[in-house]
Amino acid sequence: MNRNITLLLSALLTILLFASSSCDKNEKLPDNGELPDPIEISLRGEEVEMLEADQQFAFDFFTRVYDAEKIGQDRNFMISPLSLSMALAMTRNGAAGETEAAMTETLKLTPFNDEEAINSYYSKLREALLATDPSTKLSIANSIWTNKHITIKPAFISTNRDYFHSTVEAVDFGDPATVGRINQWAADNTQQLIDHVLDETDPMALMYLLNAIYFKGIWTSQFDKKQTQKASFTYEDGRVKQVNMMQQKAEFNYTENETMQIVELPYGNQAFSMVVLLPKAGKKLGDINNLLREGSAWGTLNSSRRRALVDLRLPRFKTEYNIRLNDLLTDMGMGVAFAPGQADFSRMSDLEAFISFVDQFTYISTDEEGTEAAAVTVVGVELTSVGPSREVTFHANRPFIYLIREHSTGAILFMGAVKNFD
Repeated sequence: MNRNITLLLSALLTILLFASSSCDKNEKLPDNGELPDPIEISLRGEEVEMLEADQQFAFDFFTRVYDAEKIGQDRNFMISPLSLSMALAMTRNGAAGETEAAMTETLKLTPFNDEEAINSYYSKLREALLATDPSTKLSIANSIWTNKHITIKPAFISTNRDYFHSTVEAVDFGDPATVGRINQWAADNTQQLIDHVLDETDPMALMYLLNAIYFKGIWTSQFDKKQTQKASFTYEDGRVKQVNMMQQKAEFNYTENETMQIVELPYGNQAFSMVVLLPKAGKKLGDINNLLREGSAWGTLNSSRRRALVDLRLPRFKTEYNIRLNDLLTDMGMGVAFAPGQADFSRMSDLEAFISFVDQFTYISTDEEGTEAAAVTVVGVELTSVGPSREVTFHANRPFIYLIREHSTGAILFMGAVKNFD
């Protein structure tokens, strides 16, 4: 496997890290086992470097979420680095000055100063991922919903249409029906797995940018349902739970070090795979997480994989997860983008704006046949102070109330009502 394909598979693993799924029961590999070979994706030198930067972003993102969960509810979780990086890359096309630089640094793309090269990389990666394995279902969709009362700069729109294949709609964020349309878009592009990403739309919003990824893959070497049995699963605190444990004995790519065992489970024509990282006896997930922080550790492990006969046991599992990423992304270096009055999105609009939130929603399910996974990332961009520049009518031709207040504190000095002119 050449270096480009190895790097690409590694990037794909960041979409599916610790993932697997339940699939339609009528969807199976061909009986004769024949599948087209993966389409080889050729990357230029700079594109290979961008892919390596993408991996750094992925592991930085993952380890920070792991740390946040560990000190919080310590939930099962799944993230999609690709979904987040694409959503941020689209948003970055509207940023300028310090804000653009901070977002570029967070995405680990600072060494690549050519904006067209960065956008071309995401375009090429998207098209390549969609084409490499026709036996695996994969969709990557982008959309931008803009405030119809505000002029959005044409260059921002055209760049995201051309490179990210984004659909763009100008809508009324004051209309309660708009949130339903955005949620329906998320549902339509994740096979209904993620159908609610916004509770409401803010009339002060400038735009919402969304990325959705849907994946459905059939194991190349499927598990026999008859072999699935109840078995013990031991938590890190020593508690034991009985779970449905799948099992098979087959050849897989495998490696290990003093901290973990790693097995790679391919889907379809093996363009896609899931990699499972299992702590060795006496080690914990935190030890693996610490290793993933080291930029060279993953490359070393990835290159040391060899074919081995593996007696494999893997539990069925399903995870639904969502997280607000404002604090995490601030810690990663793009805090200025969230700061009203400091953020610079002048390549989007002439009105001052800032990122009000970045949310990610994910779903993953695994069974004997394969993996189904989905992610939606939502970036909300809000106006700093100026409301929508729409035409309104205000005729004070009936009784009204008025007040006089101090602006900075909101303290009300006077209030009154005009009811008549007798």
